[in-house]
Amino acid sequence: MWDLALRNIMRNRTRTILTVLGILIGIGSIVALGSIAEGIDASIQSSLQLSTSKITVQQKNAGIFWMGSELTNEDLDVVKSVGGIKDVVPLMVRVENIQAFQGPEYVVVGIEPDKTQYFVNENTKMYQGRELEDGDSGVAVMGKTIADKYNIQVGDSWIIKNEDFEVVGIIEKTDISDIDSAILVTLEDLQNVENKDTYYAIYVIPDDIKDTEKIAAEIDDSSDNLQALTSKELARQASQIVDQIRFFTFGIGAIAAFVGGLGVMNTMIMAVLERRREIGVMKAIGATNRMVLTQILTESALISLIGGLGGIALGLGTSFLLSAGFGGQITPVVTPGLALTGLGFALFLGVIGGLYPARKAAQLDPVEALRYE
Repeated sequence: MWDLALRNIMRNRTRTILTVLGILIGIGSIVALGSIAEGIDASIQSSLQLSTSKITVQQKNAGIFWMGSELTNEDLDVVKSVGGIKDVVPLMVRVENIQAFQGPEYVVVGIEPDKTQYFVNENTKMYQGRELEDGDSGVAVMGKTIADKYNIQVGDSWIIKNEDFEVVGIIEKTDISDIDSAILVTLEDLQNVENKDTYYAIYVIPDDIKDTEKIAAEIDDSSDNLQALTSKELARQASQIVDQIRFFTFGIGAIAAFVGGLGVMNTMIMAVLERRREIGVMKAIGATNRMVLTQILTESALISLIGGLGGIALGLGTSFLLSAGFGGQITPVVTPGLALTGLGFALFLGVIGGLYPARKAAQLDPVEALRYE
């Protein structure tokens, strides 16, 4: 039956190719946009690794990316007054070169020199030079990605808001964008550059990681201005954002694929009309309604299967082109589940698109069909 189906769909190659292209573009859209959504999710989860053992305190309702958060020394004192805390790390952040659809090119982080391990990670080593040290002023430590992009070496200068900073160290590559695309300076230096005495956020390090949720709740209760986020809460907020992106991207792809499904239906209706006499002969020599129905559905499924496989390949290639458009900051991820979803959706469209013409073919009266010219 598959051999017969293949020969039948190749009778009118132009029409079949156009139908396959419709399915291919639809499934390709689902796979390409879905892979970008998966890449965003992977990037966010990678960034959240930095927050696993600490609480992030920001101004209430500032959002997951701290936009608009501005904390004062009074807020810092409130946080310090909560029990069960090992250390408190105030941060100042300056976002640089925000590009459309790509986000910031890099961020400047102001942090106390003896607490940089809470941002960078204790196991991360220096690629060149040294870390920030107490008493430093006018110096910076760079992530490997941003240093390579601008060909910066230890001893070179870097300008932050018209102020010169000497690069004294480059951090080894970590594959965590928050570190690789960061420039670390002392908290005092960045506050002077921004002409502010406030903070962007405060990291809270618990004495016991088991008390993380409890301490976060106490910080929330201690002030109406503060919001304490644990890694669990950050992951929940990130998941909501990614789910919205997935819904949006799959919606666009589904519309394109639905149009391809209509193309399959149109192709199979035309095929049934053109082959009425042939179908009549099949039924006259013993083909049952079920056999005719299965034959037409097999042909429509085969068209969709070819389009689905081509769509996965197209989606994979397109996703990397989209990644390049995002400046390489998002790496597309085509999971087996995403590929199977695309292929399954293609077959579903083929079956649904071929169901109506298949039923019409199965219900043909063989006598009337044989008379058809």
